[in-house]
Amino acid sequence: MPFLNVEELAGAPFVEVFDTKEAAPARRFSVWGDLVHLTCGPLRVVRGNDEEFNGLMVKGQLGPVQVASIAAAPHAVERTERLIRRADWAPLYICCVLDGEARVNQEGHVTTARVGELVLFDSSRPFTLTMRKPIRMVTVKFEHRLVGLEPGEGHLLKAATWSGQHGVGVLLSRLLDGLAGQMTELSTSTADRLGDSVASLISALCADSPRETVTDTAFARRALLLRIKAYARAHLGDPALSPAMLARRHNMSLRYLQILFQEEDASPARWIRNERLARCRDDLRNPRLAHLTVANIAERWGLPGASHFSRLFREGYDLTPTQWRRACRQSGVVARRMPRELGSPLPAAHAEMADMP
Repeated sequence: MPFLNVEELAGAPFVEVFDTKEAAPARRFSVWGDLVHLTCGPLRVVRGNDEEFNGLMVKGQLGPVQVASIAAAPHAVERTERLIRRADWAPLYICCVLDGEARVNQEGHVTTARVGELVLFDSSRPFTLTMRKPIRMVTVKFEHRLVGLEPGEGHLLKAATWSGQHGVGVLLSRLLDGLAGQMTELSTSTADRLGDSVASLISALCADSPRETVTDTAFARRALLLRIKAYARAHLGDPALSPAMLARRHNMSLRYLQILFQEEDASPARWIRNERLARCRDDLRNPRLAHLTVANIAERWGLPGASHFSRLFREGYDLTPTQWRRACRQSGVVARRMPRELGSPLPAAHAEMADMP
C-alpha cells in the first residue's frame, strides 16, 4: 500500500495504523477514500467541506470481529444497490461514538447516534452514514451469523441505536472506548479473548430489540429467537449446552423451541452443532492459533472427543480437521474473519464532493 504509511506494530502484529498525514494535503481525502474502500468494500465517500482533511484509523482483528478506532474530519459514506452487487462481503457494523455524532439512514430508518451511543447498520442493504462534525468513534465489523441473521434479509436492526448509559450498551461502549486507546498494547492472545467478549456483548445487545414496541407476531418470535441464539453463542464452550438446556433457560417447552427453529428450517441441536463446527473451522485456519491442537480447539467450543469431532467436521466440510488446517496453511488462507480486503488492489471507488447528503 505505497499510497500511505502503514505501521504494523511489533508488539501487536494484528494491528495496523493508517494516517493520512503521511500524504500530501491535497491527496489526503483521496487517500482516505481508498482506505475506506480497502477496509469496508465498495463505498461512495463524500467530503464534508473544503477544509483540509485528516483521518486516522487504528484497526485490528480481535478474534471474530474487526475493531477500528477512527478519528476524521466531517465526511459521509454511502452504499448503493449497485455497490452492494460489487461487494464480495457485506457484514454488519456497530459504531460507538466517542466525539461528534453519526447519522445513519437505512431503508427508511433514520437515526443519529451521539456521544456514548451505539448505532448499527447492515452493509448488505443500502445505507448512508453521515458525520457532519469531526468524528471520533470505534467501529466493529462482524458477520451476520454472529447475531443470527442472513445478509440482505429484513430485520429490526437497520439503523438501530442503543444507549451507552445502561444495560448491555454501557458494557459494550466502555469496552470499545477502552480498546480505542489500548489496542496497540494488546498481546495476540489477549486480543482474541477480548474479541470474543466484544462478540458476546454484541450478540446480547442485538438480542434485545431496540424498538420500543414490536407488534408483529413474526418479529416478536424472531426477537425471542435472537435472544436464545445470543445466549447459546455465549455458552458454546459449555459441553452441557443442549436444546433442553436452552428451553429451561428461556422458560419454554422443548417443543416450542423446536418450532422457533423450524421457521428457519433448522433444529436446535443441528444449529448448536453447526455453530460449534463453524467456530472450530475459523480457529483451525487462524494462524494465530497454530499452537493449539485440534483436540484443544474442539474442546474450546464444547466438542470433546477427538474422534467424534473429526467425524462431525468431515460430515460438515468433507475434510478432516487436520486436512483443513493443512490446506489453509499451504494455500496461505487467513481466517474468514480476518480482514479479507487487506492486500487487494485499490480501485478508485470514492467520489470527492463539496457537500454531504
